[in-house]
Amino acid sequence: MSIHPRGGGYIVRWRFNGKQHSKKFDRKRDAQAFEAKQRTLIQSNSFTPPARARITVEALADEWFSTRTVSPRTLHDYQEVWTNLIAPTWSTTRVENIRPDAITSWVSTLAKRFSPARVNKAFTVFKQLLDFAVMGERLESNPATRAKTLAGRGFLPRPLTEKAHRYLTANEVRHLAAQDPTLTTMILTMAYTGLRFGEVTALRVRDVDVLRSRVHVLRAFSEVNGRLVPGPPKSGLAREVPTPRFLRELLQERVTSATSPDDLVFLAKKGGPFRNKTFRRLFDAAVAASGLPRLTPHDLRHTYASLSIHAGVGPKALQEAMGHADIRLTMNTYAGLFEADRNDHADRLDALAREASVEECSPNVPQSGENGQKSWSRLGDLNPGPTHYECVALPLS
Repeated sequence: MSIHPRGGGYIVRWRFNGKQHSKKFDRKRDAQAFEAKQRTLIQSNSFTPPARARITVEALADEWFSTRTVSPRTLHDYQEVWTNLIAPTWSTTRVENIRPDAITSWVSTLAKRFSPARVNKAFTVFKQLLDFAVMGERLESNPATRAKTLAGRGFLPRPLTEKAHRYLTANEVRHLAAQDPTLTTMILTMAYTGLRFGEVTALRVRDVDVLRSRVHVLRAFSEVNGRLVPGPPKSGLAREVPTPRFLRELLQERVTSATSPDDLVFLAKKGGPFRNKTFRRLFDAAVAASGLPRLTPHDLRHTYASLSIHAGVGPKALQEAMGHADIRLTMNTYAGLFEADRNDHADRLDALAREASVEECSPNVPQSGENGQKSWSRLGDLNPGPTHYECVALPLS
């Protein structure tokens, strides 16, 4: 490995695996720093040949998309972000020429035209694309990661404040479900199982276990370019959700009236699965007729979480029922509900303490029996030890 003056700058030359490599720098100190780094990488067997990075970002994206093992809907979303937000700036750029400062400038430009969520999505997809380049030994490190580190906290725009979740009470759910008889069972299923819209519309007769009061969530519909595409649930994992007795009876009617185990449990008026647009039109009409504030079908999923927590379901059981891949998502999404439930928990403990009597908390108080012998109240026949104590009245007001 050596450094040579060349055309007002400096060029670093070295050999690796029998091949000659070179890179030019304007300043000698930059060339020296690069030479030292390359020596370290070669010695640690982590060297990435520069030729591996001499492809365009578009060519890299073609490779990346061909390896994605995601749902059709997610792949469609990635491709849309690439086409509209990433490609216009980066498609013809060679991977070796991507610099952190250029990424910072790109993000700043996007932030002037698009919502924070859209900008964050674009950066996330681009970073994943460059992670793929690192894993494929085209880059030594990810320039998107360095850009974020160098720019600090203000690099990505902060998302707009999310709208507070809308939680229905059990009475409100019943009132809403009664507005349209064709949606009654479907609305109750969404509110009392927490299934996503794509999951409940893909539910088949064979997925309803009436005997065990379970619904098996094995697939979900996604609408991609106007077509309904079946795929795995959002988490990628199948799950089973317990159903209340009243809902089991309603679902049993659907099961017994079906002609095949592969029939969909819920069908649109003209047959076939519900599409979001069709269902939303009927759902919005039912909401308007009920007099409830504006709702979305996804609010029924939040309602399921609220009703479950109020019924005493713990975080882990709720995570599994809702199909969250990580319990932290469950806790972060419904932290306020768990906090209210903890307060209610303390109130219940307070009520128990106030209801307790003195006699109930004095297991080892000796009492006089026949012939002047001592007998033991409550736990006396369990061989009480030599230490005895009496209850003291607590100052509960």
